[in-house]
Amino acid sequence: MKRILLVLVGAVGTFELYAQISDSEAEARQDLIAIQTKDAISRLVSVTCRDSVVFWKLYDEYQEKSTAVEKSRIQLYEQTALSYGNMNPHIADSLAHRFINNSMVQERTLEEYYEKIKSATNAVTAFEFYQAEVFILARIRVNIKQVTAIYTRFKTATRREE
Repeated sequence: MKRILLVLVGAVGTFELYAQISDSEAEARQDLIAIQTKDAISRLVSVTCRDSVVFWKLYDEYQEKSTAVEKSRIQLYEQTALSYGNMNPHIADSLAHRFINNSMVQERTLEEYYEKIKSATNAVTAFEFYQAEVFILARIRVNIKQVTAIYTRFKTATRREE
């Protein structure tokens, strides 16, 4: 379990300074996170040899589909950090609704792939997939929020000095 947590810490740690990198660097980091996440899933989800091929095919589909949602969430965190200096009720409401929509899309995608994996393998494997993904997503979101908070404090302090 400690090794799995180290892999996850490495995965979420790659988000640090995300807002300050180029698109190609961001894609490379996202690819690295995908690899690390898949490694963590392989350690957290018990898949029989018989179900392995179909499970990983579905997992790869899930990961591809969820990449757009993850990119959108990262952009929302960046926009939130950039908006703190001029936050007003309209901006706050807009950001909140966009975060809510993003979370709903992520949950629907998880539910869709839970059902697909359950049909292709069994409910235990599907549940382990769901629990592992929820855990990993929560860790990533916490890390991004921490980085966003640090970035926001830095930008706010920089503006005060100007």
